Amino acid sequence: MKLGIITGTTRPGNVGTVVGEWVIENLSARTDVEIKDLKVADFDLDLLGEPTIPGQANGKYEDPKTVKWAEAVKECDAYVFVTAEYNAAPPAALKNAVDLLFVEWNDKPAGFVGYGFGGGQRSIKHWRDIVGNLKMKDAEATVNIFLGEEFPGGRFTPAEGKADDLQKLVDEIAALNGRQ
Repeated sequence: MKLGIITGTTRPGNVGTVVGEWVIENLSARTDVEIKDLKVADFDLDLLGEPTIPGQANGKYEDPKTVKWAEAVKECDAYVFVTAEYNAAPPAALKNAVDLLFVEWNDKPAGFVGYGFGGGQRSIKHWRDIVGNLKMKDAEATVNIFLGEEFPGGRFTPAEGKADDLQKLVDEIAALNGRQ
């Protein structure tokens, strides 16, 4: 299974990049997944930069940035969204990246690694509605990273059991994808 790890924050000095790298590192030993690192910041996507509504565009986009993003997303069988929680919601850059596409997401499994002072739980709650509208299959398991507790002195130190939680999340994604 080709698994896209989508790290969604673009804020300078963000902790999402560190969390995304932790996800990739912890999944690198798995032989049942091929990891594709998809950092939204690397695609420099414009805010709602397509003239045609994604559901009507049917995978045909005009903006070269969107085309590149769509190709990268389409290659994956499933996704792990590494999402911050900004004011009890997903980060705008990640939401925009998801909203630019439609058919590329359809019928694919998704799981969530949330981070924030509440472990990203409210952001993940929003994401469940969003991926449902995109006809995706979302995993029930999540990984919640708590900034106050797991970033002592500004350094990411995952709590005991978080790596196991991540493995369980990917096991569930694989099952939803019919690969287990």
